[in-house]
Amino acid sequence: MNISQQDAQNIVDEMKASIHKDINIIDHDGRILASTNPARRGQLHQGAIRVLREKLGSLLIEEDDPERGVQQGVNLPILINGEIEGVIGITGAPAEVSIFGDVIKRMTEIMLESAQQREQFDLMERAKSLFVENWIFAQAPDWQELELRGRLLSINIHASYTVILLRVQQQEAAQTKKPEDLSEMRSNVFLRIVQRHLKKSPEHFCAVIRSQMIVLLQNMGKKESLSLAKSICGEIESFSHQRMCAGISGPSRSAADIRRCYLESKTAASVAEQSAQEPLLFYNQVSPEFIARSIPQPIQEDLRKLVFAFCTEREKEEFREAVRLYFHQNGDIQKCADKLHIHRNTFQYRMDCIKKKTGYSLKIPKESLLLYLAAQ
Repeated sequence: MNISQQDAQNIVDEMKASIHKDINIIDHDGRILASTNPARRGQLHQGAIRVLREKLGSLLIEEDDPERGVQQGVNLPILINGEIEGVIGITGAPAEVSIFGDVIKRMTEIMLESAQQREQFDLMERAKSLFVENWIFAQAPDWQELELRGRLLSINIHASYTVILLRVQQQEAAQTKKPEDLSEMRSNVFLRIVQRHLKKSPEHFCAVIRSQMIVLLQNMGKKESLSLAKSICGEIESFSHQRMCAGISGPSRSAADIRRCYLESKTAASVAEQSAQEPLLFYNQVSPEFIARSIPQPIQEDLRKLVFAFCTEREKEEFREAVRLYFHQNGDIQKCADKLHIHRNTFQYRMDCIKKKTGYSLKIPKESLLLYLAAQ
């Protein structure tokens, strides 16, 4: 019987709640897979063995036989796609429990079919996750093999994809110490929420990889991608009461380009995670201002004190303004001077003063970056 013991147990427990009789599900080997009587789990069921061997439509057991482990009741075959997959047994006086037989049998068959479909669906999702993991992270992927595997999973690796990386914001997760809360992004509930939003478009799919939920949208525009990300995050937040953030990449241009898209979404998600105003960000929105704002305030204050340690308060304000303007104007000194209504040489002199007082030059990339971060 292609069903887990837990799913089978859930079915018999639910059935007993309706008819208040002990119920067994027996597998195709005649062994009790699940039972509302814990003592019977794992035992051979002689009545079910007869039903399976003789392909009986039903079997009534009129009397208990303790020596053979037989109890009175009714036993009926479970049919899935016309084949006997197991047996459902209802314990009790046959005249009393037979009236439930056909209803319980059909309900069990429906629930088993549903459970099997769910298991098959979960297997398919795990296969997709493994495929995407190999596609994004393999050092030297075999592109022919990937293309073939993709076809089997209805994934076209040559299509254009936008990658969305979804995360629970760390400050929210840190407030809940339970391990199950910290790993909830990987739970089936979160995954099914995303799948529900994608079900109308089978070319879109998602995967849970390395504690990250990655959504791949085929040929979807920027506006539609943002709207979908907002809807998904909104529903997950309503369910989990945890704040979500997301990073959204630009579209891929080839099969190998999916890695670049993943890195873009990861960068955007990292910045969004630190931003109170922008929980959903496209990669091309990740400006230096966003990165600067993502730096924890204590670190930024320490950096400011270090860089401007030998400056007066007036110089600090003047230098910070000059640095921000220099970056905003992409290093064009003339434009900076025009904005301040001063001569070009005056602004150049101010840059020289910054170098003299701080020890950092705007013309040296590493040093200019420190000046920029300290100027925010």
